[in-house]
Amino acid sequence: MRRSVTSIAAAVAILAISASAAFAAVNWKSGPTVTFNGTSSVTATGDISGLGNQPAIATLTVEGTVRYTCRNKGGEEAPGQNPVPATGTGSQDLGNSDHNGRGVLNITVSLDAPPAVVSGKVAGCPNNNWKGINPVSSGITGATLTVEQAGSTIFGPSHYDNPNN
Repeated sequence: MRRSVTSIAAAVAILAISASAAFAAVNWKSGPTVTFNGTSSVTATGDISGLGNQPAIATLTVEGTVRYTCRNKGGEEAPGQNPVPATGTGSQDLGNSDHNGRGVLNITVSLDAPPAVVSGKVAGCPNNNWKGINPVSSGITGATLTVEQAGSTIFGPSHYDNPNN
């Protein structure tokens, strides 16, 4: 019994070391570079190797805020008080299975279009008899880059703040 427990423990240790060695082989030949195009979009670029023949997916998520104008039932308008969170996401297959374990990252993401109307509470209006209308983006404030392969995160999530804010 003791011998089989020792054998199982040794097998698990070898598997753990092999898995970490496989992920350790993944490295960036260049990048990743995350560039903020003002406050309207973000581009991530890079050249990664060591991916083997398993598909890898890079995901870039951008964050920002939107402000609304408050309008009551009588048509009166006032600025909303709450910045409403906004996001945008894009993913890219790194193409590694056809390129001997190498993948090239080049993806640009903008904020998704905000809802045209939100509740008064969300927009920071005086009460819920108001509605938030006419959204105006305050721009992208940050971005997060993640690379996943075979259900595991092999890079990131790495967060980048917009230097233009």
